Amino acid sequence: MILLTGSGLLVLFFLSSQVQGIGALIGDIGNIQQDYASGASALFTEHESELSKLADSGLIKPEDLQKIGNTIFSGITDLVSKVSYYFLTGVLVIPLMFGMYFKHHNKIGDYIHAYAPPEHADGILRALESIGRELEDFFSAKMLESAIIGLICCIGFYLGGLDGWLFLGILAGFLNIIPYIGPILGAIPPVIIGYIDSLMTALFAVITVVIAQTIDNLYLIPFMISEKVNINPLLSVILTLAASKLLGPLGMVLAIPIYIIYKIIVKESYVELINIYNKD
Repeated sequence: MILLTGSGLLVLFFLSSQVQGIGALIGDIGNIQQDYASGASALFTEHESELSKLADSGLIKPEDLQKIGNTIFSGITDLVSKVSYYFLTGVLVIPLMFGMYFKHHNKIGDYIHAYAPPEHADGILRALESIGRELEDFFSAKMLESAIIGLICCIGFYLGGLDGWLFLGILAGFLNIIPYIGPILGAIPPVIIGYIDSLMTALFAVITVVIAQTIDNLYLIPFMISEKVNINPLLSVILTLAASKLLGPLGMVLAIPIYIIYKIIVKESYVELINIYNKD
């Protein structure tokens, strides 16, 4: 017990040092942002006369210039909003959802079975057991996949000399749970932080993420995830994209579990209907 407590405190201390390093880098990012803003303002002032001449020539109207500026600003704001939404969902909501499922999934099954009609209790229990088993296999495989990706990123970021390598690697592993969008979101922080240090560090971060995603897509997903869920790859992509339109990043994560539940319910319902028909 003392050993576990000491190990936990050591890990927390190490993570806190990583987070402090990230905090310092965030301050640097703020300074860089101010420099870019000042540079953009100076650039506009420098070319203000050329823009005025362009407007006076009739090639472009002043209101068109304003529309272009508003469109660019609106696009940047929308992009930042979406990235923040996906980022917070991946870091806060999805890990909490996984933890709650593994803690309470047995209670959910018992509750449903308790209120089931007696004549269908066996079929419902069989369906619940199948759903629980397949979902547990799927979520376990996804968590193992994310852990492997996080480990690869941690090693790569450490070898590249990236500040906050442990925190950034774990973050990349968490965000990898979100299909398609997650790996991109996981790559943004290390690339930005690496670029603050040097272009070579940022390039090393990009190479690390590319290697991790290559291993994920060529080995982990085909041989580990696909073995847990018997689903056509094309159908998986279609379900994920459709669910993302309805539920956002949560839909992308829940698309396959919802398909698993639906498939088992349809299968067991068919068996129950056959049994009822044979009895009659």
